[in-house]
Amino acid sequence: MIPLPRELRQCRDCGESVLITVTRLGRYLLVDPRPDERGNQACYRVGPRVWHSRSLDAAGAMPPAAWEHRYVPHVATCKPKKPKATQEALPILPANVTRLDPKRRRRRRSR
Repeated sequence: MIPLPRELRQCRDCGESVLITVTRLGRYLLVDPRPDERGNQACYRVGPRVWHSRSLDAAGAMPPAAWEHRYVPHVATCKPKKPKATQEALPILPANVTRLDPKRRRRRRSR
């Protein structure tokens, strides 16, 4: 089953078309829009513009059912247009100073 053009979105990193699916845990997973036998995600349409996916690599995972097709996760094929910031772009610190910026998490504001 191939998704309709209105069901596809653009990847923020590479600009390619992707299909957004919902996993069994309720999280979003981007997959490439064409079925591929090399894929490890079984995806199927639940309703208009709603797709679900499940991993075929999990322990005890069943093979794809008749209504499911294999898709490749987009993270495996994504080629970002702009390189991500690296540690080399940051200023050099003395040997006894540790940079905490990359290890910090964003805090949610409570209202």
